[in-house]
Amino acid sequence: MKIILTGPTGFIGSHVLQSALSHPAITSIVAFSRRQPLSLPDSQNKLHIIIQSDFSKYSHETLEACAGAEACIWGMGVASTEANRRINFDSTIAAARAFVDAKIMGEGRKLRFVYLSGIFTEKNQEKRLWFLDEARKIRGAVEVELMKMQNEREEALVVYIARPGAVLATNSFFPRLLEPLARVITVDDLAAKMLDTAINGHDTQTLEVDVLRDEGKRLKKKLLVGHQ
Repeated sequence: MKIILTGPTGFIGSHVLQSALSHPAITSIVAFSRRQPLSLPDSQNKLHIIIQSDFSKYSHETLEACAGAEACIWGMGVASTEANRRINFDSTIAAARAFVDAKIMGEGRKLRFVYLSGIFTEKNQEKRLWFLDEARKIRGAVEVELMKMQNEREEALVVYIARPGAVLATNSFFPRLLEPLARVITVDDLAAKMLDTAINGHDTQTLEVDVLRDEGKRLKKKLLVGHQ
């Protein structure tokens, strides 16, 4: 299976990339990055990096490189206010539209678009929020626009929205028994479930932190048993 991944040099995206490279179902990865990675994992000839400075438009050659992809994991984002809407909203919507319009997944097939959102997103753009106002509203706006696009292009697109809470390092000292109470998730659990959703879909389109964490742990155990 061929997938598209954005944000492969980031904290979450790099873990998704590692998981995808080691997953037996993934045969090809097209990774979009704003900069050349300083180091690359052993790709086993699976990985094709595309350096993309402008995520609002895609050349014919770039879309050709994506041809045959069945899923896209969109993990790119920024926290800065200045670039927030341009990167988090404009780029996400432009990419989803470009991929669907170009029918990269093939005629008569649906692209699974897995969007990395966040906890406490707010779809009501007029609502007053007491913390992280802009970031939460932009994530909410992306979710609304992606679902609108899915409804308009239901023959070609299915959207999944991942809403993790605080994302911890794999070797974090945070007590595992307290993870559900604190609504946190380790990055390897998140990566495992996002990748599985890209491969197999999910029975609900919005995946909250508890589902991401519990399913991620289950998938890791399953893969570990399979490798023994």
